[in-house]
Amino acid sequence: MIYVSSACIQEKKIADILHRYSDAGICNIELSGGTSYYTEIEQDLKDYGEKYKINYACHSYFPPPREDFVVNLAACNDQIYERSIKHYKNCIELLNRLECKVLSIHAGFYVEIAPKEIGKELSSDVVYDKGKAMDRFCSAYEAIDGLCKDNGIKLYLENNVINQENFERFGNRNLLMLTDYDSYEEMKRQLAFELLLDLGHLHVSANTLDKDYKKECGQFAPFVRWLHMSDNNGIVDQHKPFCGRSEILDAYFEFFDGGIPVTLESNGSIEEILNSVKLVAGE
Repeated sequence: MIYVSSACIQEKKIADILHRYSDAGICNIELSGGTSYYTEIEQDLKDYGEKYKINYACHSYFPPPREDFVVNLAACNDQIYERSIKHYKNCIELLNRLECKVLSIHAGFYVEIAPKEIGKELSSDVVYDKGKAMDRFCSAYEAIDGLCKDNGIKLYLENNVINQENFERFGNRNLLMLTDYDSYEEMKRQLAFELLLDLGHLHVSANTLDKDYKKECGQFAPFVRWLHMSDNNGIVDQHKPFCGRSEILDAYFEFFDGGIPVTLESNGSIEEILNSVKLVAGE
């Protein structure tokens, strides 16, 4: 099954995205970041869901908070940490009311990140102790996973992306959790989780960390339970639409079968989104 992320197009209200997607016949929708909070958001989700038989999944930064912040379950800043946990508790309550059974979240960061810095150059000098941050992340993840299980929701953990600019910015240190297969193995020794692999994130991270992208895909393949996909140049996570052959598409068809759910995260027009869906479907 192929989902389309709500973040593929830019609108302030999720209702406007649902309207455009439903008009285009897109009914498998992953709710993600990029929209603003408004009071009628839950009712709009219910109304569109019922009218167009939308199959929802939910990802990380949804529902949008009243005030923007970067969710980080590894934060050693207590305010960010508690706010991040509360965000997911509120999210699970909403998903339960929507009868949405899928939630995916990001692995943690060892550095504080501002909302405007997501996927871009990081400017913060606040770097956490790795051992303490990992312990806090594992504790928070297990609590959230427990809440998901209590509500019949399947929880997935997504790999982060480290680009060359940020790697060099922090003295050739990788300050993000779960960016490559080695860090996946490290985390699995401490935490049980289901993996969502973002092939675009891995494409950039492998290049930054001087690793072979296809080898990384092959190592990850047996453990992947969900995929995120968009195209990029291997340097920056561009979220480009697919428009023909690409290293990311080639890896997808070589290592992953059609039984794994996929979320398309490519930015662009509705026409570009629909074309990308066809390419991922092998049409």
